Amino acid sequence: MINAGRAALVLLMLFCSGVGFAVARRAVHSQRKVARAQSFSMMALSAAVWMLLVGVNLLIANPALKEIVWWLIPFAILNTLMGLFFFSMEFSFRLKRVPRGILFSTIVITLVITLLAATNSLHHQFWTVVFIDGEYVQKMGPFFAYQLIYTYLLTLGSLVMLVRAFWLSSGVVRRQTLLLLVGILIPVLTSVAVDAFGWNPVPVLDLPALSIVVPVVLFSRATLQFNTFYLLPVASDLIIKNMLDGVLATDVDGYIIFSNPAVQAILGKTEAQLSGCTLDSVLEDWQPEALHAWKAGKESTQLTVGEEDPLFYHLSISKIAVDSSEPVGFLLKLNNNTEQKTYEKRLNDLAICDPLTGSYNRRYFYEMAHTYFNQMERSGRPLSLLMLDLDHFKNINDSYGHLKGDLVLQKVAALCRVMVRTQDIFSRYGGEEFILAMPETSLQNALAVAERLRRGIELLRYELDGITVTASIGVVETTGEADLTLDMLLSRVDEAMYASKHAGRNRVSTWKE
Repeated sequence: MINAGRAALVLLMLFCSGVGFAVARRAVHSQRKVARAQSFSMMALSAAVWMLLVGVNLLIANPALKEIVWWLIPFAILNTLMGLFFFSMEFSFRLKRVPRGILFSTIVITLVITLLAATNSLHHQFWTVVFIDGEYVQKMGPFFAYQLIYTYLLTLGSLVMLVRAFWLSSGVVRRQTLLLLVGILIPVLTSVAVDAFGWNPVPVLDLPALSIVVPVVLFSRATLQFNTFYLLPVASDLIIKNMLDGVLATDVDGYIIFSNPAVQAILGKTEAQLSGCTLDSVLEDWQPEALHAWKAGKESTQLTVGEEDPLFYHLSISKIAVDSSEPVGFLLKLNNNTEQKTYEKRLNDLAICDPLTGSYNRRYFYEMAHTYFNQMERSGRPLSLLMLDLDHFKNINDSYGHLKGDLVLQKVAALCRVMVRTQDIFSRYGGEEFILAMPETSLQNALAVAERLRRGIELLRYELDGITVTASIGVVETTGEADLTLDMLLSRVDEAMYASKHAGRNRVSTWKE
């Protein structure tokens, strides 16, 4: 039978354990929504088990059963402090998960210490059993000292990270962090008092285990009531994850530490394939222009991806810094603005293109022709103009109707566009007249182009159900004459085109003085 005092202590430990289980249950429910709650639920659950085991230890008298409880207690202690350490790291550095190396190392050390405790009966280096005042108690051995050092290292690391978080935070986050610091300091001070100074007013009670309920409750208030699990991680776990824009975060050395589903779809890689990779390698595989922008430190760049049906992305790069200090990482955002760019292109096409034929309009031709004319005057390289007029086009409209006439114009324009160079400006000049500006093209080469166009137009009758289509073409060249203007050059090519008309049509003529 246990006395009333011991029974009260057992009830106290069981009550504290119940509090721990209640908090753990709430945290486990939270982790379904937010991954960061896992480490907190691990700490709360392990602390609850720790306090439960301490209560059970007070109840039982059998030495064999006590030894089982004694080796389970270190496992619960280490899991509690691991959960605290992981939570502090995630909270302080805003990590989605603990780095694998740290996770693996702490788990291995915990398992080794637990194994040493479980096999104590073989080596008796963790504790020895002594009978004092009618009760079996532990006398700690050298291996326990290793566990004690490790537990203090985990606790100290947690404390340092929370101090860092407090220093860098403000507002509600600072109030949250203050509660976390108070919560961790109470068991730390209690453990130091017991382990270093031998202070223990209730020898049969595990004061460090009892004090752990304080951080569990305060952590619960700081996280669940202040919504740390929801307020802070939701930005990445919900808002950022559901953003249409692609988001990548890297550390200061350019290693990717976060990617949202949108950027994974854009880059064609999974989260696992991106995490830990260098941004250089990822961008080089996807779009070298993006890599150049990253290396050049550009804050904003417009990218075109693909040739057929291209996609357009706006890349923005910003530093991640705290209080304007040195950057701790970089944030990249990829905004798919294909729809906007397509709309802008459509507006631009409407401004510079002829709506019927899709060729450049007369206004745009004048703009580009002036540019080419000025280049010709500076460089002395030849500039050639070609003007063509469809022969007897009125007869086509009268005989076949205006719809057929429009089709003829479209076919002629499409044929000419594919037969000229990219830098040449082919425009509908008016009615059935078209004009072509060819920079850095001699008269001989321009005549060859004109002859190819004439023959191609003549052969269009096979695509137009036998409608005969021919063109009279004029060609002129200049390398820069004194007092020559663009309007004079246009007048000359018009005269050359009419020379072809007068000579019988369906031919090419050059301008002659």
